[in-house]
Amino acid sequence: MIDIICALCGKNQQTEVLFPSTFNEKNISSDIYSARRLPDKIHYQILKCKNCGLVFSSPIFKPEQIEKLYRESLCNYHDQIPYLTNTYLGLFETISKDLPNNPKVLEIGCGNGFFLEALKKRGINQVYGVEPSKKIVSEALKDLQKKIKVDIFKKNQFLKNSFDLVCCFHTLDHIVNVNEFISEIFSVLKKGGIALIVVHDTEGLSVKIFGEKSPIFDIEHIYLFNKKNLADLFRKHNFQTLKPLDLKNTYPLIYWLKMAHLPSKIKNLLINFFNLFKISKIELKIKAGNIAIAAVKKKYK
Repeated sequence: MIDIICALCGKNQQTEVLFPSTFNEKNISSDIYSARRLPDKIHYQILKCKNCGLVFSSPIFKPEQIEKLYRESLCNYHDQIPYLTNTYLGLFETISKDLPNNPKVLEIGCGNGFFLEALKKRGINQVYGVEPSKKIVSEALKDLQKKIKVDIFKKNQFLKNSFDLVCCFHTLDHIVNVNEFISEIFSVLKKGGIALIVVHDTEGLSVKIFGEKSPIFDIEHIYLFNKKNLADLFRKHNFQTLKPLDLKNTYPLIYWLKMAHLPSKIKNLLINFFNLFKISKIELKIKAGNIAIAAVKKKYK
């Protein structure tokens, strides 16, 4: 296990313990590190920096242990992909006017390439991805697999100043060294290029309602942000930060119910009720606790 410090304040951090650790190292497997699994209340010790409000896990597994778990992880969210695609395309539309025609796009943590595939259907053919799980990448379309590096995102993987847009949807929360990560995003972006980021919000609705039981407090999540410290972190790396946005997600009722922290008996009764009256697939848009940010690489120093 290694200690983690505040990505903004560094050695000047002043931390308090929000929640003690809840996991048993013997029970950790690649299943636990598979994205978007149902909440299981497993997390490291959770700290909060009293200076900047950044929330982070510490101590955590060594980076090589975490990387191995991600390389062995599976895609277990196929039923959510249509909803995620619509959400991310909506974000893309909000910044598309600031991009060139047929932009060169990189998605970090691209999974089976569903978002890149959606961009290709819109005529954007310069799409590339990075995803550590070989199994998940194997689910991508054959021609798209050639554009995805089966690896973690790291230095010297791509040419400097080569992308118009770098997308990172619910991946930044999982990164051990976010400063190196953001610095490399800056490096591979062209001048005037955009980093489009989606993360969980420590001041969002799910945290306010469920507290420690919120799904965002999870062993996969190293750093957790609010609007201000997320923007500050990108400014630290010389990005011009556009206003962070609240993000509404659309999912069927059954999804929201499964994600809610409710006693099992009540949850099962509600699931049966939803299924009986055939309302489980009714779609509901909620601002549940995610934020998006579009950060621009300065054209001039």
